[in-house]
Amino acid sequence: MRPTEVMEQQSVGQVIGYMGGLTAKVAGSIVNLPEKMVGVWHAAFSGEVRDPDGPVGMVGAGRLGGEILASDDLSDKEKIATFVNLLAGFNLAIGLFNLIPLLPLDGGHIAGGLWEGLKRGFATIMRRPKPKHVDVAKVLPLTYVAALAMMIMADLLVYADLVNPLTLTN
Repeated sequence: MRPTEVMEQQSVGQVIGYMGGLTAKVAGSIVNLPEKMVGVWHAAFSGEVRDPDGPVGMVGAGRLGGEILASDDLSDKEKIATFVNLLAGFNLAIGLFNLIPLLPLDGGHIAGGLWEGLKRGFATIMRRPKPKHVDVAKVLPLTYVAALAMMIMADLLVYADLVNPLTLTN
């Protein structure tokens, strides 16, 4: 025996509220990502139980999607809704992660553009000559460190997804 779920269409306002809450949850998860990666490390190398609220790599995301679609406990409509919800959540997480203001990500380029606009706006208000362009190449060492950290995190997530995967059926 299991509880039944009823799917009903929601209004645009309810969807906006739901997406706002989901966006806040994902942003909080991104802030806590370094702490969660410690748990992934322990799950991968110490055999600890994997945190179901922790990060998942590409391999784990594919596995979870396959698990949803192969489930005998869900109707076809529930499978599609759950799968699309999972896919939308991953896209939201990737999009928000990409806005982190570090240069290998789009957020770093946005931050450089905003800084240049701020400098130019200040110069215009103060009637000063137009300032030089912002040289984002000066932060390349930080960019290399950030890119290396992201590669290490991605490798750790793939490894953890292979040796200690998350499942939906636990």
